[in-house]
Amino acid sequence: MNDDLDRWGPTRRPKGKARSLTPEQLEFVGQLQLRALALRTASDGELSITEAVHLAAVQLGLEAPQELDE
Repeated sequence: MNDDLDRWGPTRRPKGKARSLTPEQLEFVGQLQLRALALRTASDGELSITEAVHLAAVQLGLEAPQELDE
């Protein structure tokens, strides 16, 4: 069983080797963070941080994509 897992290599990047996010990814992270914070605040602490992030991600996924002005 270990032999099968070893062929995939490490599952995490080594320390100090984080990749940079694109501007689009950073914008999405910001939207997700704001929405999760609003959901958690509105729930008066009944939602955990993890639950709020999951719910925010589902909500963002259900919204129609917005066209970027170029």
